Amino acid sequence: MAERKYFLLSVRTIHGFPPYLTSEEVAGRCGIHPDLVDRFMRLGLIDCAGTSPGGDVLFHVDVVPLIRRILRLRNQLGVNYAGIGVILELMSRVEELENQIMELEKRIFEGD
Repeated sequence: MAERKYFLLSVRTIHGFPPYLTSEEVAGRCGIHPDLVDRFMRLGLIDCAGTSPGGDVLFHVDVVPLIRRILRLRNQLGVNYAGIGVILELMSRVEELENQIMELEKRIFEGD
């Protein structure tokens, strides 16, 4: 099994494919049990990117900071999982709006 993971990581690195991690690799990077990664996926807090030919669930590497954010909200602020979902959605919306504002400001100042 470890050889297959090594092969997947090697292929991604050599051919420039987007970096994907198994739930075990994600869990290791976040310091949690792989079952918690699966739970976050079932709750809709994170999305999987697909499965490997061997049947492992794969996640994009960007899920690692998202899981760390979820853990911080849960452990440090005591927010329940439903609340975390709402907070993450609002944070995403704020980021989207900030990007739109920056784009509009860029257009305004380029017009001067």
